[in-house]
Amino acid sequence: MVRSIGIDPGDRVVNVVELDGSYRKTRLLNVSSATIGLGDDPMRPDIITDAVREALDGGSTGNGMKGEMTLGYPCREAVIRTIELPFKGADAIKKVVKSEIEGEIFTHAVEDMVVDFHEVGPLAAGGTKVMVASVPKIGIRNQLASLSTQKIDPERVDLDTMALWRVADWTGAFQDDDDDDDAEQKPVHVVIDLGVRSVKVILTAGDQLIEMRVLRLGDATVADQIARSHGLSIEQARTAIADALRTGTDVRVHAEEPDADVPDAQEPDAEELAATSDEEGEGDGEQAATASSELPATTSRQVVAYSDVDAAYTKFLQRLARELTRFLAATGLAVRIRSVWMTGEASQRPGISEMLEAVFSVRPQELDVLGNLSHDLDDDEAAALSPILAVAVGHALGRMGGPVGFELRQEDLVLTGGFDRIKFPLAIACMVGLLTLFVFANQKSMRLKTLELELGQRHHDPKNPKAVTFHGQLNTLFQGKWFQDKNYFVERKGKRVIYAFDHLVKELTDAPVHRRVRIIRDRLRKVAKAKQKESGVYEDISLESGLAVLVRWAEVMKSIEPELGRYLVPSLDLDMRPKSGKLVFTVAFRGDEFRSRKATVESAFKREWGKPDSPFVEPKQQATAPEIPFRDIADKGISGAYFTFTIPIRESFAPFGPSSRLGALIREDKLAQPVSDYLAAAMNAASGKEETR
Repeated sequence: MVRSIGIDPGDRVVNVVELDGSYRKTRLLNVSSATIGLGDDPMRPDIITDAVREALDGGSTGNGMKGEMTLGYPCREAVIRTIELPFKGADAIKKVVKSEIEGEIFTHAVEDMVVDFHEVGPLAAGGTKVMVASVPKIGIRNQLASLSTQKIDPERVDLDTMALWRVADWTGAFQDDDDDDDAEQKPVHVVIDLGVRSVKVILTAGDQLIEMRVLRLGDATVADQIARSHGLSIEQARTAIADALRTGTDVRVHAEEPDADVPDAQEPDAEELAATSDEEGEGDGEQAATASSELPATTSRQVVAYSDVDAAYTKFLQRLARELTRFLAATGLAVRIRSVWMTGEASQRPGISEMLEAVFSVRPQELDVLGNLSHDLDDDEAAALSPILAVAVGHALGRMGGPVGFELRQEDLVLTGGFDRIKFPLAIACMVGLLTLFVFANQKSMRLKTLELELGQRHHDPKNPKAVTFHGQLNTLFQGKWFQDKNYFVERKGKRVIYAFDHLVKELTDAPVHRRVRIIRDRLRKVAKAKQKESGVYEDISLESGLAVLVRWAEVMKSIEPELGRYLVPSLDLDMRPKSGKLVFTVAFRGDEFRSRKATVESAFKREWGKPDSPFVEPKQQATAPEIPFRDIADKGISGAYFTFTIPIRESFAPFGPSSRLGALIREDKLAQPVSDYLAAAMNAASGKEETR
């Protein structure tokens, strides 16, 4: 189970939610929605921080929030571009995306921006279509610095549009038809978040994000116009607009007095207030006059005409419809739109649904966020909060799975603190690592002791401390008295003994265990050479060289390569037994001339076994090589066959040419080059001799 916190610093309201559970089974534990007002206030980061801190502490409810935090950042501050790259792979794209997008950014230097990407999909030519988001670092840095003053460190920072995509996927808004398998023909779904200052629009093909756009336009334009024309604050204007659109009548509001010296600012008389009170059912004229006397001197009644509100709101809807139509026309996806989902603070305004239906030709549906969450809110709270929590819930869901968004905490903005969160797991990991190291070292130590006993560890007998005994292989060597007998084992210089059994025991005792067998071998070699020199009898052992056979076979095959062309030797079997030695090898030829190429091999070996220095001999019974035809269907029916050749080997022959030198080097432990190099030298030398002949 994962507990996570999503923070959405919206246009007007800061929403903070705490979720628990999994991506498909999620519960809303806590929610906070704090109004912070509109405008580009330089203190806005601090205002957002105060709202988030209050939400995390629990505010009036006292229910604090805990979990991994994801901070939302407005997409309207980002530069979104879609580019095409001629390769695939996230690692490869990450290396070049910043340099590729540099030419598309004109407002900032790319070094001053955080750049991340989302893979839209593959291209027909084999590349990748990539959506790149570039966000100025200064805005993110200011907000993170402000949050850090309140000891708030979000683990991730993501764009609000990516959270909108994630929450729409989580609610099941992107259900594809089974027959829409082609990526180019998948249905297009539209998700719109209608905010106060901006409208966020994303398009998906199936569940894959393909386009996003933020329109710097919201219903706050209506509130600004009414507030300026009637001398109201923004919040008073919003309340008046909501009441006027709901009732369809004029609305009276208490407005702040512009200035005491302004002659137009007049107090309403008792008769006007009485009439107003009668309309609102608050009592008779006398009561209204009393109420008027109790109002502050700095306020007055203002009448907001419904006609003014309706005109301003209609103008806003028309402008928004034009912007959406222009965006939709630029994408070229209008005919594939299957569904439209709307959310946001302004999505409940009258006329919004009809306007969206006219633009997209599809009736919009509400993105029911709280309907897919388990929560303890009552019906009124759920109805009020559901349209404004989509982005905050989308950020919190990022820790539980679903579509991956952008990561804006990069480079110098990456989270470097948080040691307190990892020190306990780190301590456990260190303990497990030390325990593993101890077990591993103990295992290796026991293995080393076992190997030393197997090789020849010195055995100390408490009853006979002077006895010379060893374990393992050395114990086998010293079973008899051969080494103690000076007739067999001794090194002399003239008639003086310079090395005997006692010297060997001391040298073995002082040397490491792994070198003791080698010491005995080297001493025996010296003794053997001394005995041969003393007796004048040297043993000469002559063995037929299997390497010489293979070298001569390689020379023969190399000499006929121009006639053979390409061939394959799948098997080679060398039998060096006396009187029955033979070399059996299989060669595969492809092409129509495979039988003539087989004849070339047979002719070459017939010439070879006639040479006196050849290890090959003519077979007693002449027989052609067996043929196993094959047909390579994968290569369009090219014919060919396998041929197995059997060449007898002489009972006795001397090593010759480079192979003899190679054997000598091997016997003397002086081989300085790989065997393959000597084989190549042998074949080159043989080819040179043939040309000379």
